[in-house]
Amino acid sequence: MKQDNRAVRDPIHGYIRLNEAENALIDSPFIQRLRWVSQLSGVKLVFPGGTHNRLAHIMGVMHLSGSYAESVYDDLSTEELKYNRQLARLAGLLHDVAHGAFSHAYDDTVYKLVYPGNPHGHDTHRYKLIQSEYLKPLIEACGVEPQAIIDLWKGEDPVAQATVQGALGADRMDFMLRDSYFAGTSHFGTVASSRIISNSIIAEHNGKRSLHYRTKVLDDIFQALLGRFYMYRGVYFHKASSAADILIKRMLSAAAEPLNLAERTTNLEEFQFINEYTLIGEIMSRNDKEIHKAKDYCTRLLQRDLPKLVWETIVPEKVVKTISSDLERGSKLIAHEQFIDKIKAISEKNGHETPEFYIFNTYPMSTIDHDEFNAGNIYIWDKRERLVPGKRSLTFSEAIQSTSYFKSFLSNVEDRQRYVMIRVYTDRKDAAWIRKHEFQNQSKIEPDISQTSY
Repeated sequence: MKQDNRAVRDPIHGYIRLNEAENALIDSPFIQRLRWVSQLSGVKLVFPGGTHNRLAHIMGVMHLSGSYAESVYDDLSTEELKYNRQLARLAGLLHDVAHGAFSHAYDDTVYKLVYPGNPHGHDTHRYKLIQSEYLKPLIEACGVEPQAIIDLWKGEDPVAQATVQGALGADRMDFMLRDSYFAGTSHFGTVASSRIISNSIIAEHNGKRSLHYRTKVLDDIFQALLGRFYMYRGVYFHKASSAADILIKRMLSAAAEPLNLAERTTNLEEFQFINEYTLIGEIMSRNDKEIHKAKDYCTRLLQRDLPKLVWETIVPEKVVKTISSDLERGSKLIAHEQFIDKIKAISEKNGHETPEFYIFNTYPMSTIDHDEFNAGNIYIWDKRERLVPGKRSLTFSEAIQSTSYFKSFLSNVEDRQRYVMIRVYTDRKDAAWIRKHEFQNQSKIEPDISQTSY
């Protein structure tokens, strides 16, 4: 394989270097398609700088994945290290190759039609893409088989998977750094990527080879996790970002059938040309009755006529799951019982037309989620056994709780459970009278976050 012969300027990582085969792969239509798929979807309607695309992100993930491989596999032979680095780089580069228009909104609408019951359709569709006639030869030219990439994504090698997609993997590191930079919230997206990666090693935990981070980067890890929490709360799930995502999902749902999006997604020849620009163009250029609803939502999106937040609550994940194992369904039931049904009764009593409500729920989150480290087989390496005598390999929870100055963050373990934010929106004309109604005083528009870990 030829040496790196191309350098791409990147505002986050400086220069990203590519070899000839990687260059050819990136120049292929299915990778270039991601230039026209936004990284942040609805966020850019709140943070005008957040207009970067998926292509920039996957190249950043490729770069960091290669750096991880160089750190954790430094004891391998030159050829073995070269292969593992190339595999990691391709797994990073291709991890989002199947994202549809408007990224995750496509998963929640079109991909649900293609892969029923699968909440992450783009993850499934990428297997089809990289094994297709369009990408497989280009991947093989890099010296890697597509199946090896799939095996990495599926966790056949837990260490490799953790470096690319883990709690502190290349994917999360890059989107934290990149998204905060473009949104103008770099104070949230503080990640000491080089320091954390260079202190990653492979060691045994309970007899199993696992990814470890040296204790010297505990502060850096803690800071990165807190920053990620604030990025989700203040950027990804900003109330107006969520409102924009509601319109995008409604638009895609309404356009799916008249534009045959499910069928065109499975047809790879057509899928390569489905992106945000072409899709908006198709919707806005048609005048037939079938597309009118999608066109209305699209017009509202283009004019930033967003739904307005009228109610919000934060509920522990375990409470929602006692209602339904499906978080979305459970969130809807809570929203109806605690707010929507009462407002509907009030609107009927006062002669108001029943408002249209939009329900939005986040996925479960907390500031520091120890479970994601345990699930990903990611641990802390204390070579000198300073934190817990007799133990070198520690869970993240053990390491944090054994470090005295972190205890102020951990005073109430119960409050550190995972929470779901449930929001109800309605259109501007109805939001005004709903907000003025006395019932609104009983609901939580701005919850006291000191009472929860969300």
